[in-house]
Amino acid sequence: MNDVKDYCDKAYRRMVGLKAGLYNVIAKAEKASDTAHTDAVKQLIALVENIETGLDELKNQCPSDWSPNKKNLDESMAGLSKKLGEVADRLGVAVPDTMAWI
Repeated sequence: MNDVKDYCDKAYRRMVGLKAGLYNVIAKAEKASDTAHTDAVKQLIALVENIETGLDELKNQCPSDWSPNKKNLDESMAGLSKKLGEVADRLGVAVPDTMAWI
């Protein structure tokens, strides 16, 4: 149980960092009025919502074998971090190091 709680706590802290970067990207993308950037931001927001849902489920259901959940969430977070970095680079936005939030 503590392993799940510790994992969720760390993942939530990382999400704070990812969201901080995401909000910077959203602000810049809105000014760019480029549909490619707007679509990318929508994808990023959907990824954040998906990860948060997965974390909530893991925290609330606390399955005895939570390794598949952890694997899925880790992969989703890595994908979000990569995509966020790519979009931020295209927009010229600095994104904080999300691992520093852990």
